[in-house]
Amino acid sequence: MNKISIETRLGKVIGTEEEGIRMFRGIPYAITERFELPKPYPKWDELDATGPEIDCIQHRTYHNEAGEFYHDEFRPGTLPGDWTFAESPMSLNIITRSDAEKDPVLVFIHGGSFENGCVGEDPYGTCTEYAKHNIVFISLGYRLNVFGLYKSGNYGLHDLVFGLRWIKEHIADYGGDPDKITIMGQSAGAMSVMDLMYTQTLRGVVKGAITMSGGGAVPDIVGPLTPEESDEIFWSKVREKAGAKSDAEFREMPAETIFEAWYSCARSIGTVRTQQPGIDGTIITKMPQQILREGSYLDVPVLAGVTSQDFMPYIIYDLAVAMGIMHDVHNHYPVWGYMFDRTPPGEKYKAFHAADLWYMFGNMDKSWRPFDEEDEKLKDEMVRYVANFVNYGNPNGGGLPYWPSLGLRRRKFRYFGDDDRRLVGPTMSRAKLWKTFLRDKGPM
Repeated sequence: MNKISIETRLGKVIGTEEEGIRMFRGIPYAITERFELPKPYPKWDELDATGPEIDCIQHRTYHNEAGEFYHDEFRPGTLPGDWTFAESPMSLNIITRSDAEKDPVLVFIHGGSFENGCVGEDPYGTCTEYAKHNIVFISLGYRLNVFGLYKSGNYGLHDLVFGLRWIKEHIADYGGDPDKITIMGQSAGAMSVMDLMYTQTLRGVVKGAITMSGGGAVPDIVGPLTPEESDEIFWSKVREKAGAKSDAEFREMPAETIFEAWYSCARSIGTVRTQQPGIDGTIITKMPQQILREGSYLDVPVLAGVTSQDFMPYIIYDLAVAMGIMHDVHNHYPVWGYMFDRTPPGEKYKAFHAADLWYMFGNMDKSWRPFDEEDEKLKDEMVRYVANFVNYGNPNGGGLPYWPSLGLRRRKFRYFGDDDRRLVGPTMSRAKLWKTFLRDKGPM
């Protein structure tokens, strides 16, 4: 691996190059103070973008998570000191072919329940598969937990909007096409993609969206809270737990103090509605259900997926179907659905929540799992579908089996399973997912 440098409008950037692929790790795209909106990162004379990335303070900042399923799956053998954590974690990785010129761009937003996750985790952080398909791949970091959610301030979403605008403005310096940007997220990252589709702030910036285990039409019983509602239900309790007598005092307390108070309350009194972005009047202006019914959300083509042992597979499946119907009713761009049902080797769980990350990004050599030729074939197929989607706004083409979109009378999902690549309809899908929902859950 050789070091290389490129000239950008912000200054010289040092990265690495190997076998015709360039990697820039830990590029700062913004800076901020606690509970404030992101601001432009100052220009530099020379930036070392060979890593490490900067990630948001989270549980592993203060605690060793070795032995927990997802820690061992995505960051095995690492300790808190192996990562760089900060309250201003707005950094990104850019991976591109060495001679890229106006290549379309795929931007990935990691999951982690809006409370943890890192830009450079093993399944996706150094993904080179899309560069091989002439696509610029970006892993985008943002603020999490108390630092990203306090009083429905949606600081993490503001980071993502700022970052995507930064990408549109600067990606040409890295060989990307600013007019062909697709956003992609998994779990809370997929929910973030949906939140970004509720706003018009990214109109003209994003041309497509991919949601993995978290996208779809939000059910009526779930939705964001206003700052007043979230403060009464949750944040006042967090301040009390931290020993703060006022909002102003809380804002000045040490980072560890406010994080530990948030972490304790999140597990004792928190709900789904307090642990996700809220109505802030800027990005999320009203209930998503109303935006969806109006058809006033961002109109772009969408891929929406679910794994068969997902956290709530039956529900996530139905939400994706509902989104396809909604797009059809409003004559919007199509929605395509997939079900991932491959059992990764070396584990008792089947297609657990996030199992499709290894296949969607191809970093299988970084996993402890003994992936075989069939896994590689499935990975190649899934990457090719996504590459088609990023290039053309449609997953079909290149000799791949035909993948129909969803709609009022079209309910079939592309099946990525152990034995075949057929299409599956509602009867088979719901039977499989209902069984999982009741008896065959993955890791929680």
